[in-house]
Amino acid sequence: MQPPAAGTLRVLHLSDTHLTGDGALHQGSVDTAAALDRVLAHVDGVPGIGLVVVSGDVSEDGSPSSYTAVRDRIGGWAERHGAAFVAVPGNHDQREGFRQVLANGHVLGQGGHRLVHTMEYLPPSVPVSGQSIVDGRRVVTVDTSVPGAGYGELSETALERLRGALAADERAPHGTVVVLHHPPLPAPTELHEALRLQNPGALADAIRGSDVRVVLAGHYHHHFAGSLAGVPVLVAPGVANDTDVVGPYDEESAVVASGALVVDVAEDGCVWSTPVRVAGDAEARAFHIDAESVRAVIAAAGKH
Repeated sequence: MQPPAAGTLRVLHLSDTHLTGDGALHQGSVDTAAALDRVLAHVDGVPGIGLVVVSGDVSEDGSPSSYTAVRDRIGGWAERHGAAFVAVPGNHDQREGFRQVLANGHVLGQGGHRLVHTMEYLPPSVPVSGQSIVDGRRVVTVDTSVPGAGYGELSETALERLRGALAADERAPHGTVVVLHHPPLPAPTELHEALRLQNPGALADAIRGSDVRVVLAGHYHHHFAGSLAGVPVLVAPGVANDTDVVGPYDEESAVVASGALVVDVAEDGCVWSTPVRVAGDAEARAFHIDAESVRAVIAAAGKH
């Protein structure tokens, strides 16, 4: 891959790693630790990575040991490459375990890159909220998880913190990168549509006219690109599996495959991304959920 241009922040965007503390298989079929190792090995030669992002569903079980495994694997990779590392919770994460190991969504390492961060430890009822400076870009992590639910929502607390970060007197020299889990974009399946971000308009209002250059999200386990309030929105492929986006809308299926995005944020604010696919067994289903079971999941984890 071509090295990034001078002044460009290159981001390795990972999502939905779904690591477990006891090594249990995700959906009974995927060794997510092994899948993550394959992805990291595949992108090992990509030059110029300055920031590694995990946009939610870092853990499957919320255990401190699962977050430790992520920190060791991804944080270790970032450190070896001289990159910073930022993570945000998703609907499968537990804030208490997340904060215990991954702090409050701030940068966890700096390598050779200049960064500034503040630390704040809060109870599980309060959304994770981090703010860091990496190579002249403000990186803001926004917690869209709702404890006990699968859908996403920006609470007033999360919105206030985002607005405060974007209204800061000292604007980041090269703009802001927002990282969250639930995308503010339409979903390809009925299940993900029910579990999407419920108030994307609030996010749009917060970032409209601001210095936000890109919003990085996950949750859909498949690469998507769109925009919100004129800002690019990039959804990373899943590390755990790849959603079958051309199957029946009212069913949910995934195949055994993994991926990532390489996102370049130029000094002038231009953004472009390169999807990276790590093929698994194209014939192997990670899981399949029929329409009746999808409705049951929506009833249990969707918005009521």
